[in-house]
Amino acid sequence: MRKKLISFLLLMMICIGLVPNYSFAADKKEGKVIYISINRTNLDNLQEIPVLNEKLKTSGYIGLMNVKGDQGNSDERSYASIGAACRSNIANENVISFSNLNDKNGQIFKSVTGVEPKEINNININKIINVNTDKGTFGSTLGLIGQTLSDNNKTVALLGNSDIVEDNQLVKIRNAGLIAMDNMGRVDRGNVDDINVEDLTMPYGIRTDYSKLVKETKTNYSSSDALFVELGDTYRLDKYKSNLNTTTYNKMKNRIYGNINTYLEEVFNMTNENDTIYIVSEYPSKLDYNNRKRLCPVIKFSKEGKGLLRSATTRRDGIIGNLDVGVDILSEFNLSNELALGRVFTLVDRDDNISFISDEYEKMVSINNIRSTVVNTFVGIVSTSWVIAMLALLIKDKLPHKEKVFIVLKELIKLAIIMPLTFLVAPIFNFKTQVGLTTGVVITTAILYISGRLLFKNNDLKQMAYYSILTVAITVIDIVLGTYLMKNSIMSYDAIVGARYYGVGNEYQGVIIASAIFGLSVLLNYKKIPKWLTVIVAIITLITTAFPSMGANVGASISECIAYLLFIMLIFDVKLDFKKIVLLGLSAVVLVSVFAGLDLMLGLESHLGGFVKQILQTGPQAIFNTFGRKISMNLKLAKSSVWVNILLVGIAVIGIFIFRPSKHMKHISNKYPMIFKGFIASMVGCLITLLVNDSGIVAAATASIYILIPILVISINMIIFKSERE
Repeated sequence: MRKKLISFLLLMMICIGLVPNYSFAADKKEGKVIYISINRTNLDNLQEIPVLNEKLKTSGYIGLMNVKGDQGNSDERSYASIGAACRSNIANENVISFSNLNDKNGQIFKSVTGVEPKEINNININKIINVNTDKGTFGSTLGLIGQTLSDNNKTVALLGNSDIVEDNQLVKIRNAGLIAMDNMGRVDRGNVDDINVEDLTMPYGIRTDYSKLVKETKTNYSSSDALFVELGDTYRLDKYKSNLNTTTYNKMKNRIYGNINTYLEEVFNMTNENDTIYIVSEYPSKLDYNNRKRLCPVIKFSKEGKGLLRSATTRRDGIIGNLDVGVDILSEFNLSNELALGRVFTLVDRDDNISFISDEYEKMVSINNIRSTVVNTFVGIVSTSWVIAMLALLIKDKLPHKEKVFIVLKELIKLAIIMPLTFLVAPIFNFKTQVGLTTGVVITTAILYISGRLLFKNNDLKQMAYYSILTVAITVIDIVLGTYLMKNSIMSYDAIVGARYYGVGNEYQGVIIASAIFGLSVLLNYKKIPKWLTVIVAIITLITTAFPSMGANVGASISECIAYLLFIMLIFDVKLDFKKIVLLGLSAVVLVSVFAGLDLMLGLESHLGGFVKQILQTGPQAIFNTFGRKISMNLKLAKSSVWVNILLVGIAVIGIFIFRPSKHMKHISNKYPMIFKGFIASMVGCLITLLVNDSGIVAAATASIYILIPILVISINMIIFKSERE
């Protein structure tokens, strides 16, 4: 009896303990998502809103978002890319005319789409879809996020607009609908028509009616799962800015920010701890865009915590893509869509999030501002020095003091082989301003040049090999450690441009291929290393370049694999025939397949893994889209990129050397057989990278540096100095 009594009491205690939990679960509200668009603003602007500034002191995760669309940048492309979770093409903003449902537009919408309208619809949705389908290169599905929410019985609401008045005519600008809509251009509920009020003291004589917006926000918050709000006044202010002077602009800005502050206070008071609030500027202001400040703020308030947003798209703290935002919204409902190319945010706790991201942004903007000038100067010096050296060799007998002339020319030519290394190492100084970055490049160049001269003063080949081997070694180490140097190099990729965010960039793809081969060939020429060590070095370099969590460059892995294998076969005197050539091609296919499998198994979410997923989901069309984009990019670069100058000059120089002096290339081959084999392997690598990379011209140009400069220096020594000095 006693045991039964004790057992009964224990059971009662357990039941009593469980009651609060069940009660809490029953009362607990499901978390909602509120997305607030404050377009054409930056992080500094958002901190001018008092309630937001105060809240950011203790909470909020911040990211700077790349706004790139498909084949161009614009407000509507960025909004559409968020809603599609993939870069999208919206060619004409005039077709984005979401409207509240009425009898007339409802009948028109049903007649043109064949589906029942909802409370908000865009009767031009077919035009929007057709433009994206016909002109898009990423195969995006417009309205993917809204459709996924709808398919999972989540109610979506949309409020507000960015309408303006031109020539007394209302121009509908309702881009937020591109995020909230399903794939037929519909939103469950909301108000995009009757939300503004006439105010002649504000841009275009209208402004958001915040009293009405607050009421409708509370109503739609209660009746929906995801609420998207477009606060159009900041967009109108930026569009209207040219009509204002400094005083009137600041007066309007302060009033607009005050209204937004009042609205946000209501939102923060209205929501509960389970809700998630996104505050986003989808596109920069005109001034910021012109000043190359083209990343826009995204703030996520979700429960407790403060720090930075990060995604697998960028692998960089505080930097995200616009295609990530919609995917993260879905994740708040434990939803996903396989067609989405964006990635869920990772929340990185950091108390100094604002100062950190501001410093990083300053550096990125400075690099972006001076990149073209520095790279163009570098390319110009390289190609010009090659032309001058070639012309000087052709008229050598007519040159006065020709030995002194060629000594200077050689040093100028060799300087170019240092620059890729310089651009890679200079970020160690962590300079942020344009002057600082330029100073860092100058200091690094001087240190590297002087060290090479002191170590190998009387041997040009060893000096150039020293720079090449150092370049490969530092690149590999940087890749293993997370590519800090690569991310901040003036000659590498750029988060603002958004072509690549991590791993090995296309510029250094060519550098890695040819510098490694040249450095190893010189060591083999002087018998400093055994041939088997070449194989090990090639494998290590290839793995770090190709592995999805490190270099993650598919084009580099293909061209490297073929170039390195060919070089190894040549130095081991393997006779090449058709079967071995086929084997070279198959080896690259096997390599890519292996790393694609590793990517998918380990969930690394690199470009390669994303490409494979696209093929599995959409079929061969993904392959055609990707390679079509690569061909288009190369054709564009062939017309506009300065890198093509290096390729053209390089081809011309080699062409001349084949014929003049007579049998000159044959003499180089006889005197430096290992180095000449390296030239052949690097040339093949250049050709392959042209075929498989979307910026193949850039990679081929940087690779050719390690072919043409050694050939020119060797030629000068053989023709002018006629000595054994290399």
